[in-house]
Amino acid sequence: MYRLFALALLLAAHPVAAATSAAELTLKDFWKHSEFEQIQVSPDGKYLAATVPDEDTRALVIFTRNDRKVTGVARFTDKRQVGAFAWVNNERVAFTMSDRGGRLVRPVARGELLFMRADGKDKAAYAGGRRGSLLTQTLRDGGDWVVVTDYLPSGRRNETDTVVYRVNAKTGKGQKLAFSPVPNAQILVDTEGQARIASGFLGYHKTEVHYYDLDSKNWRKIWEETEPGFTMQPLAMHGDGKRFYAQMTEKTGPDGIYLVDEKGTRELVARDEVSDPSGLIYSLDGKDVLGVVFASTMPRREWFMPDHPDAKVLQALQNSFPGQWVSFSNATDDGNLIVFTVRSDRNPGEFFMFDRKEGKAKYLASVRQWMDPELMSEMKPIQYAARDGRTIHGWLTLPKGSDGKNLPLIINPHGGPHGPYDDWGFNPEVQLFASRGYAVLQPNFRGSGGFGKEFTEIGYRQWGGTMQDDVTDATKWAIEQGIADGGRICIYGASYGAYAALMGVAKEPDLYQCAIGFVGVYDLKTMYKRGDIQESDSGVDFMEEVLGTSDSDLIARSPARLAERIKVPVVLVAGAEDRRTPPVQSELMAEGLKNAGKEELIEEFYVQKGEAHGFYRVENNEKLYSKMLAFFDRHIGPKASVAATDAP
Repeated sequence: MYRLFALALLLAAHPVAAATSAAELTLKDFWKHSEFEQIQVSPDGKYLAATVPDEDTRALVIFTRNDRKVTGVARFTDKRQVGAFAWVNNERVAFTMSDRGGRLVRPVARGELLFMRADGKDKAAYAGGRRGSLLTQTLRDGGDWVVVTDYLPSGRRNETDTVVYRVNAKTGKGQKLAFSPVPNAQILVDTEGQARIASGFLGYHKTEVHYYDLDSKNWRKIWEETEPGFTMQPLAMHGDGKRFYAQMTEKTGPDGIYLVDEKGTRELVARDEVSDPSGLIYSLDGKDVLGVVFASTMPRREWFMPDHPDAKVLQALQNSFPGQWVSFSNATDDGNLIVFTVRSDRNPGEFFMFDRKEGKAKYLASVRQWMDPELMSEMKPIQYAARDGRTIHGWLTLPKGSDGKNLPLIINPHGGPHGPYDDWGFNPEVQLFASRGYAVLQPNFRGSGGFGKEFTEIGYRQWGGTMQDDVTDATKWAIEQGIADGGRICIYGASYGAYAALMGVAKEPDLYQCAIGFVGVYDLKTMYKRGDIQESDSGVDFMEEVLGTSDSDLIARSPARLAERIKVPVVLVAGAEDRRTPPVQSELMAEGLKNAGKEELIEEFYVQKGEAHGFYRVENNEKLYSKMLAFFDRHIGPKASVAATDAP
């Protein structure tokens, strides 16, 4: 609790960096939990609410804005942590709960919705247990009511009935508003809290969108998935209260943003040449959609309402922070006080408050006040041609101050792999490697998300195939460009990235000098038996589509079955509580190497107690990355260079 109160002193205290170079920052500096994750101002401007990591959990803390006095705290000592939160009115907040599943997966929502007064008292709870609840909208009317979406087990496997309620934030009591016509639905509501759009699925590749007609008071189906993967994802209601914005996949190229009317008629309003949309920009009162963000390459905005007063403020703030990215957090009801964030590839994030009347911005706090952006390394967008001519995008981070030539290189394929992608932003892992003299290359190989349906789907059933070839081609590109020393390259990844790392040294045994697999999957047949994906029908359907079902093919594309090809040292690390890629996967990889008579290549193999899919605790990350860096140093770093020089 002392830490929570001490955090109040950090608000309005400008960040001070003790180190004069990134190399002087310790491992702990890179893996300490953020001081602040979200900050929002109350509707009347009296309070600030923030979520902050606190030991092994995440707490919600409320401060008075003027004197930074802590007035209320919501903190839990079990596995629960505060998830998202929102101000209901001047005196009350609503917040959700989640369980941690490791830093590489989203926290698992518990379905609990709680309310608390700003002084930490008069708490109320709604749902929990078998009923899962999602805070859908605060009504911004100064009252105590919010709109909540409930997900109720229907008795049919993998299906939930979806119901919309008005819930009183004082009492926790609810009033049913609408029942979704399609299961497993996401609901869009208008500014009055009326459910208008239901988007759900009846099974894998069986999605539907329904529209609620206010005159007839009936739901009407306006769209269904007639071709696998051709999807419509409703995002927000238009300001006219009738139409809505939706993201839709295209035959080729990235997704587009469409404006859809009550009959399902679609009008394309925004589409990038390369990047999928990554989010909408809302007015501060939540009534209008001002534009869209594209962020698979360097982020950019496309405005729908460039002359809206809020759009002009955001553009002015953006111009005040060149080379960084400015986003709104929230604002007071009168729109005068605005909390906004500033972040970049080198800046983990800072919170500011802008006073519209005064025309001034005031610093509030930093996400990681001990990290000086000036010491960090730049993340550069790159692209290269794969062997079949397809353009692949990615990111290159060079050690600050280097000439970018003949460097030791870490190839770092991302996890997922279908859906996730590497984007521009602060990455503590990449910055740590760069601070120690390593260049880092992150290719968004085919199969990645962010570049359209077709780009993702050409990676299906290509684990170890063309997806791996793209990673290989990225490595060769870096050598050809003179960026990498061809004799000092390691490949490292987590989750699917770990698969790509071990598959890389099996498929290209002479290209890399070492490999690290962290919480990885190495035996594709075992994916059908162990792990949380195969626990649902839709998960099995997904694996059958992206991996295939041929035993011989799955074996041929499993690095654990190809260990005899591996010639370089490896490190394998798993989390004991990992349900996404259980430790048995790492055990099978180690066993494969041992059976191939290559046990000596395993320089490190351990399963960390108390951790899941990605390590959360600071001390466990310090241990992990100290071993990683020592491994890199031995094989491609300064120690490797000295050893090579001294060799006869």
